[in-house]
Amino acid sequence: MKNFSAPVFRWTEGRKRIPILLKGCLLVLIFSWLFYDSPYAAVFLSPFLWFWIRECMIAERQKEEENFQKMFKEWILLLSSSLSAGYSVENAMSQSYRELQMMFPKGGIMVDELREMLAKAENNERPEALLEDLARRHPSEEVVSFVEVFCTARASGGSLNAVIQSTAVQMAEIMDTRREIATLLASKVYEQKIMTVMPAAVLLYVRLGSGEFLEGLYHNPAGIFVATICLAIYFAAYLLGKRMVRFEI
Repeated sequence: MKNFSAPVFRWTEGRKRIPILLKGCLLVLIFSWLFYDSPYAAVFLSPFLWFWIRECMIAERQKEEENFQKMFKEWILLLSSSLSAGYSVENAMSQSYRELQMMFPKGGIMVDELREMLAKAENNERPEALLEDLARRHPSEEVVSFVEVFCTARASGGSLNAVIQSTAVQMAEIMDTRREIATLLASKVYEQKIMTVMPAAVLLYVRLGSGEFLEGLYHNPAGIFVATICLAIYFAAYLLGKRMVRFEI
C-alpha cells in the first residue's frame, strides 16, 4: 500500500493573506480601543493577529476542500460514464475533464488538477502514476481509497467501471451525511457567531453611549488587569463555542 501523506492544497496564500491581515489589524485596533483605550495595547494584542490569520486560513482551506470533494465526486461519475461508453482510461479522463469544465465554468482545484494530469499524460505518463500524484497532493480518505482501488483494479484486470461506480456511491453517501449534519448544526453555528460578537457589541454600545461608566477601566493598573481578565475569558469562550459546533466524519 502506498503512502499518501504529503502536502494538501496549493493555493495563492500570499494574495489571500493580505485582506485577512488588514481585517485582523483593524480588529486588533478596535479591541485595543474597547478594552484599553490605547493604541499601544495593539502591541500586546498582536499575537491575536496570528491567531486570526490562522483561523481564517483554516476556514478557507476547509471551504476549498469541500469544493474539491464535490468536484472529485462529479469527476469520477463522469469518468465512469465515459468508461461505460467504451472509452479507454486515457480518453475517458480527457472526456471527463471537458465535461467537468462545462459543469463548473468558473473552474476549481479539480479542474486545474485534471489539466495538469492530461498535460503529463501527453508525455506518456501512466494513469496510475497521475492518480497517485493526485492522492499525494490531496490525501483525503476518499481520494486515497479511490486511487488505491483504481490501481489495484488496473493491475489485476478488474472492472474499473464497477470500482468507480462503487466509490462514487460511497462518496455521495458520506457527503450527504455531512450535509445533513451541517444543516442540523446550522442554527447552532449561527448562534455561536452571534454570541461571539455580542460581548464586544455591548461594550461598544456602552463606550459610545455612556463612556463615563468605563472611565475606571482605563489607564490604571486595576482597570488594565480587569480588562485583561475579561478579554481572556472572552477568548476562551470563543474557543469553547467553536469547539462545541465542530464536527468531523
